[in-house]
Amino acid sequence: MKYEYNPILLKQWIRDNSNLRLTTALDNSNEKYRGELEVLKEGFEKAKSYDSDRFFNWTEKLSRRQKLLLPNVYKQELNSQVKDNLLKVIRDNAKNEKRLFRILVDSLYQTCDLDEMWKLVKYSFAIHQDTLKRRLSVEQASSWKDFLLSKDPVRHLATEAYGSEKGFLEELESYYLTENFPLYRLVLMEVFSIAIEDFFIKEKKTYKSYFNSATNEEQQKMAEGLIKNCKLNNVKDLGKLVYEKLKTYRRKPMLWKMVGEEEKKRFANWILRLEIKDFFGNINTNHERYQYWKKFIVNLEDVVIIDNRSTLIMYFPDVVVMEVLGTGAVYVYSTSVFNKNYQGKLDKMLKEREKYQDSYYEPKDVKRSELMDKYRTVTGGWLIHSGDWQFKFDNWLRSSLSWEVRESVLLQKEAERDEG
Repeated sequence: MKYEYNPILLKQWIRDNSNLRLTTALDNSNEKYRGELEVLKEGFEKAKSYDSDRFFNWTEKLSRRQKLLLPNVYKQELNSQVKDNLLKVIRDNAKNEKRLFRILVDSLYQTCDLDEMWKLVKYSFAIHQDTLKRRLSVEQASSWKDFLLSKDPVRHLATEAYGSEKGFLEELESYYLTENFPLYRLVLMEVFSIAIEDFFIKEKKTYKSYFNSATNEEQQKMAEGLIKNCKLNNVKDLGKLVYEKLKTYRRKPMLWKMVGEEEKKRFANWILRLEIKDFFGNINTNHERYQYWKKFIVNLEDVVIIDNRSTLIMYFPDVVVMEVLGTGAVYVYSTSVFNKNYQGKLDKMLKEREKYQDSYYEPKDVKRSELMDKYRTVTGGWLIHSGDWQFKFDNWLRSSLSWEVRESVLLQKEAERDEG
């Protein structure tokens, strides 16, 4: 026999009470369990429009739990009057609430407010330090004291984490700072500015991840730290990443404006050496033209490769030199003449290369023939690779452009720059 369940009594009750609002119980439940922080934030949004007296009256009616949560509604961009009122209430609460210290620390890490919120964190710890220290080891208490006395908290955390035997992340966690807080990023950026080469090698993946997502200001700081503290040949992957994003200081000057002059030049020398080596490497790096031009890399500002990788454009402070991989003359133009007549074509090509670098689309290449005009070169700047051409080139560069051509002197200059 087959049985079928039929809720007769329930159906009858629903028919008899159809006028009732069945969602009432559920609504009350949602209200009950709605987070206190959410309720506080909604109340604060309204209270922001109150005058000072009414704002303080609103805060006095908050529950103890809600008063503890007040630092979570603080933001640096608040209206100055609202900010002052809110900070006053939080400071008053901090006098009697030792638990507020931990919440203030989280708010500091979330807002990155190293002014007002930093003052409140130090104030809270100073008042309740005897109680707070009971939960800390002697070493931890000393660390917190040093941290809160530091004039630059980000620099202090970076230095402590970098030099810690426990490990970078573990040390920061002892200050309650974890990766999900915005201040962690500031600390990491500071570490990249002080770390030595071993750290960059060890944290290569971290460096790449943060560099790719960083603002240009952050990228410049990271790049300067890498260039200053590493032999670039030992962190080649990271150097190439910097070049991919920032190019050279000559090609993208605004992307390098916060980097030191020596660091900019050192990086350019390093990456341009790789570019030229790669260019001539299509034949071999013992190629006589590579052996000749590499001694001048210390003075080189940028290179561009064109015409199906057969022509090299080298930018020096005073001239632009066009060298060919196969047969053909060298053209030497003054920078002003080259910029006026040819640079626009190259800029357009480079812009397209950058735009479509991750695409199958092949931007139009500039041909060597488009840049050839011996009547526009510097006087005598149409040079042919014939006979003892290296001697002839040296003689012309020395006499016409006042270049230093002695390899020993140029190598000494390069060594002084320590290009890595």
